[in-house]
Amino acid sequence: MGIPIGTALGLSRLRGRGLVRAVVYSLYALPPVVAGLVLYLILRREGALGALGLLFTPWAILLGETMLTIPLIAGLTIAAIAELPSELVEAIDAAGPTPRQRFLTLISQARFGILSGVLVGYGRSLAEVAAALILGGNIRGETRTIGTAILQEVNRGDFDFALVLAGILIAQALATAFLLYRLQRAERVAAGRALAQRPASDQVGG
Repeated sequence: MGIPIGTALGLSRLRGRGLVRAVVYSLYALPPVVAGLVLYLILRREGALGALGLLFTPWAILLGETMLTIPLIAGLTIAAIAELPSELVEAIDAAGPTPRQRFLTLISQARFGILSGVLVGYGRSLAEVAAALILGGNIRGETRTIGTAILQEVNRGDFDFALVLAGILIAQALATAFLLYRLQRAERVAAGRALAQRPASDQVGG
């Protein structure tokens, strides 16, 4: 969801786009406990979506994580689109693509930056506790996440098991960081190849 939103904002020339982008960027710092509270008020029995019965279910936690990660992924997608050379965008537009073709082509060209944004968003939600605790209730076998389980084991004084769970989170975080590093390296290699090939193409064109 963050990718099409970010792409639309990155390519938009409509009035007020700067304000919308500022709102997206400001949501980077949205405290998870606030996101959890807002969704709790919406999903509780007296709330606007209370009839759906989503509170204290995995769906409620997913909604909370979505609220936290969409602005981050959208903002980094905007940045990735903005880094595309203007000549490239003009060349794509000159080919007369349909809106769908243009969207997919730009996404393809900015794929490294966009995938990096997705990984950063995943990293943020990886060990999030506050929203998961408020919306899921830490129900064993239903809505207990690794983060809320660590909190519970610490409160119980079982630090050995808490450390085991923490190790799992650290392993996932390291794997995410490794993938991010590989993506950034691949982006640099692709940029280097493009620069190396550019003089040859200029000579052919001349």
